Amino acid sequence: MDDERKRIDEENKRRIASMSSEEIEQEQQELLATLDPSIIQRLLKRANFDEGRGDTGIYPPSEAQAIQNEEEKAPKSKEDSEAVPAPEPEGKPVEPQKSVRFEEDEAPKNPIGLKPASEATSTPIELPQPKVHFPAPAALPDLDPDDPSFLENMHKKYFPSLPADPTKLAWMAPIPTHGSIADQESPYYPGSEALAASALRFDFRGGLLPPRIARAMPTTKGLHHHGEAPESAGYTIPELARLARSAFPAQRCLAFQTLGRFLYRLGRGEWGDVGTEMSKGLWRCVEEGKVIKTLEEASSAEGGHQGSKAYAIEALWLWQKGGGHIWKAD
Repeated sequence: MDDERKRIDEENKRRIASMSSEEIEQEQQELLATLDPSIIQRLLKRANFDEGRGDTGIYPPSEAQAIQNEEEKAPKSKEDSEAVPAPEPEGKPVEPQKSVRFEEDEAPKNPIGLKPASEATSTPIELPQPKVHFPAPAALPDLDPDDPSFLENMHKKYFPSLPADPTKLAWMAPIPTHGSIADQESPYYPGSEALAASALRFDFRGGLLPPRIARAMPTTKGLHHHGEAPESAGYTIPELARLARSAFPAQRCLAFQTLGRFLYRLGRGEWGDVGTEMSKGLWRCVEEGKVIKTLEEASSAEGGHQGSKAYAIEALWLWQKGGGHIWKAD
């Protein structure tokens, strides 16, 4: 590409050299007349760029070096010689930071006699005993659940500052052993000469449980509870009357179902005629516990637990099937 450009340039120069000045001027006039003025301006600028001078201010390397040499050789003007020198910076000079070096600790003159663990003596290290002495409380004996005074001993050992109320802890007392004094004091002891009607116990079918059978019945039947005579299975009529007014629907259902079956048996005279002592005593328990009134209120209640309401209606129906009346005691 450069060779072609040089060849064309040399050919143009030879042609221009063979032309006279009049011919060159005539050719320029014809060329300027045919071209657009803006194109002519662009070509002139391009020519200045290529030659490195003109209105661009750019000179060839040789000319730029010559101008720089002339400026260096030129004498300085009076203004340059009288110019004020730049002020020196004020303030204290910055000194290098000081370093501090600590001397190493010297080895102790009397080093501690440390020994390896393998050479340690087997004797324990004796620690100084404290000089202050605190009196220790008297040791109480271990609690024995079979001890008759178990509740009293437990209160003294764990709750000495609280008031004692044995009745609240009676349900925690262990079942007395057979034939013991506590066992003989049970309200449902088999060897008793007579039993109160309020102490008689019944199963879930409303049947009477004699004392010996109640004690022999296994706990898997679900008839044992923390009431009077916990060693005997079954429920008394006063206990069922309290459960019939319970806030828990499951307890009310159990009481209503058992009371309904009991009332049917009682009305049919299963435990004697109306005039017998046992029958009178049982009717007295029903009257004092307000069993019939409780069943009527539960059967006519609006809303609430519908299961207990159904058991109350069933209990009233069984009561009516058994006679539907209460034989009051004289």
